[in-house]
Amino acid sequence: MKGLKKIYFQLLKIKNRLTNGRPVLVLMYHRVNDFSQGNLSHLTVSTADFEKQLQLFQKKYKVLGINEEWTDLKKTGIVITFDDGYADNLLNALPILEKYNLPATIFVATENIGTNEEFWWDRLHFDYYACATSFLLPEGDVVKKETYSYNKLSGSLSLLTKTEKEIWFKNFEEINQIAFSHRPENYPLSISQLKMLSEHPLITIGLHSHSHRPFSNLSFEEQKEDLQLNIATLDDFGIKFTPIFALPHGAYNHNTQNVANELNLKSVLLANNYYSNHQNKKSKKINRILMPSISGKKLLNYLNYFDF
Repeated sequence: MKGLKKIYFQLLKIKNRLTNGRPVLVLMYHRVNDFSQGNLSHLTVSTADFEKQLQLFQKKYKVLGINEEWTDLKKTGIVITFDDGYADNLLNALPILEKYNLPATIFVATENIGTNEEFWWDRLHFDYYACATSFLLPEGDVVKKETYSYNKLSGSLSLLTKTEKEIWFKNFEEINQIAFSHRPENYPLSISQLKMLSEHPLITIGLHSHSHRPFSNLSFEEQKEDLQLNIATLDDFGIKFTPIFALPHGAYNHNTQNVANELNLKSVLLANNYYSNHQNKKSKKINRILMPSISGKKLLNYLNYFDF
């Protein structure tokens, strides 16, 4: 049975490549550094693993810029992308990209840029794990961590505006007696760092919303306003960018593509762990694959799974 299944998938792969050409694996990174944080470790790739990944990409794949053509590929394509706009994209990732002369696109959520304030999910991670086995919510409820996970709390906070989040954090930290201060290792890009990246020949800047709220919960007008603010902020900073939008949280609803069309965006990037091809590029909806901190055989097996 296993043998028949393997033959079936091989035939399906051949058919897919004859119909759509070689796949393009659009890889989604967030951070490159040598420390990780519990529930947020999936957002971080170590510098050693990142370098080994680039070595494999250069050897086995065709590494493409986000705006390059995806047709007539002789090798499976790789597109390197980063979300959010962490300073370590410049400090740690860029030197390795330069070493191998490989392009990448950084999708920037502009609300935190230039603030020296951590992204809210990093702050929440610190606060959550500063509590022992239970904590007080600002609403006054005492909850146990075993029944109220970081992810549950994060899901609730993701819906709030920046001002609402700040009020929530101040209340949460006060009633739980947490001494929080923004940590430099989690800083977002400064405006000068972002400008430096935007002018680098290997780097393209893209859109990632202003507020980083999930678009699945926003109306047409709210999504449009958020993206317009993302665009206007980059313009105010003097940043060159491509009109391609990576969805915050990978979340969208029936309004999102209409907003993208009205704002003349070239593509919307998902976060669904699936391969893409030139047909996806035509449809303006591109799949992406989250990259873990792995190397060697694990890395090869991981990429082979999507190389369809």
